[in-house]
Amino acid sequence: RIRSERSFGGVVEVGAHWIHGPSRGNPVFQLAAEYGLLGEKELSEENQLVETGGHVGLPSVTYTSSGVRLSLQLVAEMATLFYGLIDQTREFLQAAETPVPSVGEYLRKELSRLVVGWTEDEETKKLKLAVLNAFFNLECCVSGTHSMDLVALAPFGEYAVLPGLDCTFPKGYQGLTDCMMASLPQDTVVFEKPVKTIHWNGAFQEAAFPGETFPVSVECEDGDRFPAHHVIVTVPLGFLKEHLDTFFDPPLPAEKAEAIRKIGFGTNNKIFLEFEEPFWEPDCQLIQVVWEDTSPLEDPVPALRDAWFRKLIGFVVLPAFGSVHVLCGFIAGLESEFMETLSDEEVLLCLTQVLRRVTAPDPVCRGSHTSDVLLHDARGSAVGMEGGAAAPAQALVGQLRSSSHAGGGWDPHFL
Repeated sequence: RIRSERSFGGVVEVGAHWIHGPSRGNPVFQLAAEYGLLGEKELSEENQLVETGGHVGLPSVTYTSSGVRLSLQLVAEMATLFYGLIDQTREFLQAAETPVPSVGEYLRKELSRLVVGWTEDEETKKLKLAVLNAFFNLECCVSGTHSMDLVALAPFGEYAVLPGLDCTFPKGYQGLTDCMMASLPQDTVVFEKPVKTIHWNGAFQEAAFPGETFPVSVECEDGDRFPAHHVIVTVPLGFLKEHLDTFFDPPLPAEKAEAIRKIGFGTNNKIFLEFEEPFWEPDCQLIQVVWEDTSPLEDPVPALRDAWFRKLIGFVVLPAFGSVHVLCGFIAGLESEFMETLSDEEVLLCLTQVLRRVTAPDPVCRGSHTSDVLLHDARGSAVGMEGGAAAPAQALVGQLRSSSHAGGGWDPHFL
């Protein structure tokens, strides 16, 4: 869930990125504040009172696939429309029945109804739909799913939204777990001790605790056992799916086992790109890319090799590490999984071409010129490549797997 890596001369979050809803009702925020891990701005009362509705903030700049810089007014208009529909989906939480099974179907149904009333010319309508499609992709990342059609409408409103403007840890999210570990008595945590089976609902005895009976016994792969009164299991959903029949003795109740089998498990990836010089403006926080020939009302199935990068939601601008400038791209779903099959060189080359394509015609864009591009990944490989305008100097790829439900939980796997 949390993994901070020292790369590019600073800290990048391969796992969790933000504290969502950093306010007094958020225990993660409270712990971070208690340990002194946040800055003055993040701790301010003003920051804690911001009501975001759980929605991602507007992009600083939006480029189309043909290199046009869209007006913030148009993007804001489509964001208001999209998030208004998202808010409507939460109203079905206590409903006896829903009009359609999934969030995606509901969004498209309502959008189709609204589009009929649009009075602009056809090109403007297509552009507005393309912007909306970008917000659909963003919501897929938020919910950790390939498509919002896979996210059930009825329970979508279960996710509790807290006030507060999302914030990050200046020195890395892992500082939180480091502080928590340091607060525990020595030798409390045991590593390299894989668990084979959790025996529960029993009456187990342990020589070290004469006369005491425990309802749970945790059996490890090496044969050691740990008696307990209670056990909290936080293994990834994917592990539970694979080992459900052997991990618990006796088996879990049928309804719990069925829930584990039915819950989706999606894929999100982060892509970090380092630049020698920023081509974005100093106050830029999020660069959004809109593919003009896309629409949430259409469901084309292009070859993944030719179109996987269209699922990118854009790039978050990370705080500069001295003279180092880094963008963090996010991508979810089958396209994200396909990207994992590509070589690092292919990913870097493709994203370089995408950035050049969408920013090159912009006279405001300050392209970064470099004669050599160096790709760096988590395995330590380095490959020299021909470079040019707006070419990233390094790339680091991190993978996150996520349950496909509202506000899904992250489980990081480092590539």
